[in-house]
Amino acid sequence: MNDLEAAIRSGTAADAEAAAALVHRADLARRGPSPADAEIRGRSARRLAVPSTFFRVAEAPGQREPIGVAAGMPGRVGGGVGDPIPGLCHISMVAVEPGHWGRGLGRRVLTAVLADARRLGYGQAQLFTQTGNERARVLYESEGFVLTGQTAVDEVGDEILLYLLDLRRAPA
Repeated sequence: MNDLEAAIRSGTAADAEAAAALVHRADLARRGPSPADAEIRGRSARRLAVPSTFFRVAEAPGQREPIGVAAGMPGRVGGGVGDPIPGLCHISMVAVEPGHWGRGLGRRVLTAVLADARRLGYGQAQLFTQTGNERARVLYESEGFVLTGQTAVDEVGDEILLYLLDLRRAPA
């Protein structure tokens, strides 16, 4: 693996639009366009701007546009629409600029968000990923996430898998 030199920093509300655009570009490169793209991109930007969301961005030297992002937020009942579930962090929007895939950046932003989740007192982390996203599945499993057996279908019709991580037991 060719690790990329990049600065990882906390994201701010001012980064929300650029980070959502990055997530969109990564989704397009992975799965192609979807009629739901505009809605998904807008929802991503809104979620990143919510005060209870914390996220990390990666920037290449001399650039201010993110080339990597990962977000954490309170896990919620009902697939994200209900009340917060105490102690559960939902990980979302783990994405890397397609030209930088395979260089260790996704792992770096993910581990930074997991460290933030631990500092904030979360005991567990969950995330969903598409069944066919082998690159993401390898990353999550290598970080200690385990499949729960629960599946769903996302807004573009892809089957998604639920993963859990016990933050109290996983290496920091």
